[in-house]
Amino acid sequence: MKAFCRLCLIFLMFSTLFRPAETEGASLTRIRAGYPSPSATFYPLFAAKEAGLLEKYGFDTEMIYVQGVQLIQVHVSGQLDFSTISAVVYLQASVEGADLIQVASSIDNQLMKLMVHPSISGPADLKGKTIAVTRFGSLTDLLVRPLLKKWGLEPMKDVNLIQIGRMPDMALAVSQRKVEGGVISFPTSLNAEKLGVKTLFDFAESDFDIPATTVVISRKYGQTHREAVLRFLKAYIEGTRRLMTDRELGIKALRKYGGVSDRDLLTYTYDLFTTRYIKKIPKVNPKGVANSLSLIAENNPKAKGRRAEEFMDTSFMDELEKTGFIKSVWP
Repeated sequence: MKAFCRLCLIFLMFSTLFRPAETEGASLTRIRAGYPSPSATFYPLFAAKEAGLLEKYGFDTEMIYVQGVQLIQVHVSGQLDFSTISAVVYLQASVEGADLIQVASSIDNQLMKLMVHPSISGPADLKGKTIAVTRFGSLTDLLVRPLLKKWGLEPMKDVNLIQIGRMPDMALAVSQRKVEGGVISFPTSLNAEKLGVKTLFDFAESDFDIPATTVVISRKYGQTHREAVLRFLKAYIEGTRRLMTDRELGIKALRKYGGVSDRDLLTYTYDLFTTRYIKKIPKVNPKGVANSLSLIAENNPKAKGRRAEEFMDTSFMDELEKTGFIKSVWP
């Protein structure tokens, strides 16, 4: 009996010594979160990661930067679990059959401006003139066409539209009056102002909601990983609060993921986004989804007659509200 006990003790010692080491992240769920631009538009995700909140809620998160619409292609191929992206971008894929839905929205409008040469004093002056977009079918193109129609100007008839791929090139072209206007986003709009270009229309100030920052998942992932989605949104919501209440953390996050090093630009960007653009509680905006579908329908018949409810799932945010989580973060 003593020999047996001695053998058990030796086995216990060896199993303790030689069992696999437990690492800090051993119990964390590995996820991949994508974003399409190193922009302050995706600030809440950056802040959640930088503040360690994704880890707090059980994730080992790989942050993946894939430029523009290619992010959606990567997500649809199964290489991403979560994406933060403009509503128009994911909806363009969804109306074509992609299995993508929106579960949250942080910025409900587009941070773009129709900027013009100083010689243009109002919309009427645009008749017979030229406006630049990045490319036909892009968000810049989709936004400016209904605006021109609202002003009684027919695109490509009363006002010519041309493609200038890069926004810095667009700003320079407007300043040199090679074109009379361009649809320019932040922060290029700041540089455009320095070149003497002025704002004719600010899309962010309009009531035509087109969400710039949404959280997107696949329907399948939402059905099979509901608890993971809820935990991700908890981190995202807490990250938004940290962003709003911790200036230095916000600046640090943008410096790291936005690639901005200029302190003045960082502080200006932080103040602008936290006071004007980012919502405290990232609830889905059905009106924004509907407006986005209407824009897409201008060029894609598959978007006509589609309902916003087909492309969003509010149940996750609703659950976090009903359980009191959101109130615990934002009393």
